[in-house]
Amino acid sequence: MFAPLSEDRTVYQVLKDDERYSRLVKAINLSDRVIDLLDDPAASITFFAVPNTGIPHHKLSHGDDGNHHLGSASLTPKRGDERDIAHDLGHLVLQVEELDDIPESRDKDHRKEALGRIIRGILAYHILPEKLDSAALVQNSTYATNLTLKDGSLDHQPLRLSIQGTIVPPRLRINTAVDVIKRDTEASNGVIHSINIPLLPPPSLFSEMFVVPEVFSYVTSALQRVDLTGAVDRWWTPGKDGGHGSFVGAEVTTFFAPTSGAFRRLPNKLRHFLFSPFGTKALKKLLEYHIVPQVVLHTDYAHDATSYTPFNDDWKAGVPLYAYNLTVPTLLENYSLDVEVARYKAKIPLPGPARYFTRFVVNGHNVGPYDIPARNGALHVITNLLDPRGHHKEDHKHHGHESVDADWEDWEEWLPQWAMQD
Repeated sequence: MFAPLSEDRTVYQVLKDDERYSRLVKAINLSDRVIDLLDDPAASITFFAVPNTGIPHHKLSHGDDGNHHLGSASLTPKRGDERDIAHDLGHLVLQVEELDDIPESRDKDHRKEALGRIIRGILAYHILPEKLDSAALVQNSTYATNLTLKDGSLDHQPLRLSIQGTIVPPRLRINTAVDVIKRDTEASNGVIHSINIPLLPPPSLFSEMFVVPEVFSYVTSALQRVDLTGAVDRWWTPGKDGGHGSFVGAEVTTFFAPTSGAFRRLPNKLRHFLFSPFGTKALKKLLEYHIVPQVVLHTDYAHDATSYTPFNDDWKAGVPLYAYNLTVPTLLENYSLDVEVARYKAKIPLPGPARYFTRFVVNGHNVGPYDIPARNGALHVITNLLDPRGHHKEDHKHHGHESVDADWEDWEEWLPQWAMQD
């Protein structure tokens, strides 16, 4: 008797029959709703599955609730029975395995229910609501997952993940940190991609920048200095006297985040001015100019953005798959940013699936890395501080590594006066 082919089994059945996923399946089995979706013959889904080797084996140390990494920010406030439950899949699996050592009791049942609720949310971020093999995955830069937060983050739209495909070495990554180690395991109701470590639902824009402090230390310090943290952050605030709390801060935001290098390339006198008491107003207005409120803008997705204009990109890469201009209002009143996006299919004749890349420009400056998903929006990295006057010399878009940003050499002639204007 031959075992059924994976194409004849659902995603859940494929995982259940494969001992390499036994630890993940044990966690899945605590949530009937997850089982129902993965085992639904009418579904058409993509599931990013973590094998046993991608899940830690050590027991949780005292005080470690699984939120040791900023990427594993809490999805929801924890209820009373969830206080010590992890919010990342690896440590959740460890806590599920610890149930084997607990005698059957009502407390154990409550523990199972609490773990199941968190697991359901975390695994929703590992599911895409459409079947996408690896060749289809690389066609776009971001995708909506099955996870939608109830607190208003992203205006109740699903959290997204990003896809990065590289030619040399040939690699498929998710959210810049998670590698796909086995692609395209077919199932009757979808496709499974095996990943080396669990995915972490992203935190807020502000929290995300702390993952690489050497890149964003200037801008995070600047945001705190001028009290703009709330424009890019979203956090849980407990209620008074033990009452019900809530998430506060920015629900929907896109941030073009200047790197620390962008600040270091400013003229020394200007940099000292901006971080002095005399430059606070100028610093705040400049940062506001980099924040796009109430809009989620990825290169391949926009929520609440208007004024799209298709255009024919004449860049030497050839004819784009799509190209558009977009003007977006910033937090700085009466000021907007000009965005250009063009998506191309690479012409390099290499074996394997097609490769794609995006040209993303804001106010004439190249953007990258881009399309970093966050709990409350999209993060894009720029290596130049954007000039609110809106003009830029055409050749400066290639000067990201110069010692001084020439766009700011005349700052004393206009910036202090501009900062004082209402």
